[in-house]
Amino acid sequence: MTAQNPIDPDYQARVRTSFAAQTAMSSMQISLLSLAPGHILMRLNRSPNFLQQQGFIHGGVITSALDSACGFAALSLSAKSTEVLSIEFKTSFMAPARSEEIIIEGVVLKSGRRVSFCESKAYEANEEGEERRLIAAMTSSLAHVEVPPDWKPGG
Repeated sequence: MTAQNPIDPDYQARVRTSFAAQTAMSSMQISLLSLAPGHILMRLNRSPNFLQQQGFIHGGVITSALDSACGFAALSLSAKSTEVLSIEFKTSFMAPARSEEIIIEGVVLKSGRRVSFCESKAYEANEEGEERRLIAAMTSSLAHVEVPPDWKPGG
């Protein structure tokens, strides 16, 4: 991963506040593991509330996690006066999500002034030393939109 420089020196606090304000994350049992400029790691815990009929974690839940990973990675490189909104994404599934824990990784490929291009991947958590199994991958475009100076996440 290429090191990227954040525009906002307080990007960590801004992204963590935005993550905490997104109730979808807590509802789907997704937690933030680590954050760096243009990069995020999250964990999705298996829940009986989000399984499809064959007992796998539902693809819509995984897609939501991948979308959010792209968004938070892009937000970490955006200007303080902007938020990001998905304008397009494509998800490909490689394997069913069976494990108790899925690791979601989001990376900014290119951060522009108006649009960022990102990718995210979902992996089954594994035992130490084992290769991670890729579950799904997303490519995404996100728009940078100006927000009013007094705007707060969740408000």
